[in-house]
Amino acid sequence: MIIKTIPLATIIMITKDRILDLTRKNIKLVQNSYKRLHQYPELAFREYETSKYIREELKELDIPFREGYAKTGILGVLRCKNPQKRIVALRADIDALPVTEETDLPYKSHYEGVMHACGHDAHTASLLGVIHILNSLKDELEGTFLFLFQPAEEKFPGGAKTMLDENIFDGFTPDLVIAQHVSPLIEQGKVGFRSGLISAAVDEIYLTIHGEGGHAALLKDHNAVLASAVLLTRLQDIPAKLAPVKDETVLVFGRLIAEGAMNVIPRKVEIDGTMRTLDTKWRQEALDLLTGMVEKTVAEYGCTSEIKIVRSYPSVINDEQLTVRAEKYAVDFLGKENVITFEKQMTGEDFAYFSQLYPSLFYRVGTKNDRIKSGGLHSSVFAIDLDVLETTTATMAWLAVNFIEEK
Repeated sequence: MIIKTIPLATIIMITKDRILDLTRKNIKLVQNSYKRLHQYPELAFREYETSKYIREELKELDIPFREGYAKTGILGVLRCKNPQKRIVALRADIDALPVTEETDLPYKSHYEGVMHACGHDAHTASLLGVIHILNSLKDELEGTFLFLFQPAEEKFPGGAKTMLDENIFDGFTPDLVIAQHVSPLIEQGKVGFRSGLISAAVDEIYLTIHGEGGHAALLKDHNAVLASAVLLTRLQDIPAKLAPVKDETVLVFGRLIAEGAMNVIPRKVEIDGTMRTLDTKWRQEALDLLTGMVEKTVAEYGCTSEIKIVRSYPSVINDEQLTVRAEKYAVDFLGKENVITFEKQMTGEDFAYFSQLYPSLFYRVGTKNDRIKSGGLHSSVFAIDLDVLETTTATMAWLAVNFIEEK
């Protein structure tokens, strides 16, 4: 009888049950980290206490790290056996939003006007849990894990680009970079993947409309308020009628300041908004259309305009082969019924800068359930069930182990 031997290196030694067991052993730590981070949110590029908390956790595990990237960013380094064999980077964003929390959570934000309304606290707490798990397995794995705690995902130019410009990976070349994001659009317990383009390119629009101003009953022309009102209506033709693909362009204005009074027309109106597009060629065409519409419309009302366009984040591009393999690993771990393909979204995400340079994977973890009355992302009532943190932590740890064990 011939007995075929399998080289030890090809046998995956870390089982699903071990990852689940290690996750459950660490889940209270993850949940407590989440509560602490949620209570003390900090805005982009000012995450000083958050950064300090992360550094203390890494020191406790004796994980070496480099700090100060984009002011508050951190790179943790976990070297396993044969550290040059493969390098897997895991990223979590750490900043909050300028939102006043309106939940009744016992661990709600302590700061008026600042809230973790996008789930970055869940991402950070989960990555800390993943680090505990991987650290306990380092003697059984080969390669190096990089842990990216990234500031300022919510504010251009963003922490990702800043960290890369500051050579965050000096001395390392990641074979892949992974990030996750909680999603109230996906049922809790399910994880979503999609290859290729998954998010919109983002442009910031700043308009100033100049008129003459004066008494509301006497000013006949050069009315900047009226010109602005007409302009906002006309600009909606860009996503509604002129875009080549329906529902793949967003043009929204969230700030309009006309500092007049009941009977006083101001000399200028300020309008700030955002454009989101999924096609590179159309992105430029849409911006050109916007510029032309602004100039033509305000001129009709005897006004002038200033137009400032800030080209913000590009689209996130998921590596196709990474996504296929990640889906397979997730099916093995969570079951086929809990792995879905999520829809492209018009949200922006500065993980895009990593995806431009390295094979990258950005996936979503569902938080939607009937027990939690949660608003959408960026809502003042956004919340997650703490049980979600078991899925976020275990899934990322499982993917990290499988990717680093690949040939």
